[in-house]
Amino acid sequence: MLDLKHDIIRGMGAVLNEAERRRAAGLKLGRDRRRFIACRGQLRRILAARLGISPSDVELEYGRLGKPRLSHRMPSRDLRFSVSRSGDVAVIALSTGREVGVDIEAVLPVPEADEIAALCFSASDYESYAALGPDNRLEGFFRRWTRLEAISKGQGCGLGHPGSSDDEDWVVRSFVPQTGYLGCVVVRK
Repeated sequence: MLDLKHDIIRGMGAVLNEAERRRAAGLKLGRDRRRFIACRGQLRRILAARLGISPSDVELEYGRLGKPRLSHRMPSRDLRFSVSRSGDVAVIALSTGREVGVDIEAVLPVPEADEIAALCFSASDYESYAALGPDNRLEGFFRRWTRLEAISKGQGCGLGHPGSSDDEDWVVRSFVPQTGYLGCVVVRK
C-alpha cells in the first residue's frame, strides 16, 4: 500500500538518491509524489535486504529503454526485479538469474478497451477477448493487458517497442494483489 503516513514517507524519502528526489519533486500532485517515494523507498529496502547493504547504498542503472536494474557495482548482479504500481497499490517481483516482469492494474471501466485490444493484443488474444460476454469483458481485458505489460517489462522493451509478447518464453501467473486489482508476473523460462 502506498498511501502511508507522512513520517513514513519522509523516512523512505531519505533513502532515495538525488535523481529519484528530483523525479519525485517533478510530480505535480502531492499524492503522486508520496506514492512514488513510497514505492521507490520500499524497492530500495527490499533490494538492500537481499544484498546485505543499506537502502541508500543500492545503486541502480537503466537499460536503453529505461528498465531499471542493479548497477554492475552491486554485490549480486543476478538479482532481477520489476515494479508496478496502480492507484495506491504497488508490487515488486524478484528473481535470481532470470528476467522478471510484473504489472498490476486497478480494474476500472475502460471505454476504449475494444480499440486498445484490437491494436495491442495478439490475434489469438484479441479473438478470445472478443468472444467474451459483456459480464466478463472488463476482467478479460485486464487479464490480457497485465500479461502483455508484464512480458514487455520482463523484456525491458515496453509496449510499442519490438519484442515478442509470446507466452512461450515465459512462466506466466495472474494474481489479485487486492480486491479491485488484477496483476500478472512473468519469469523467463
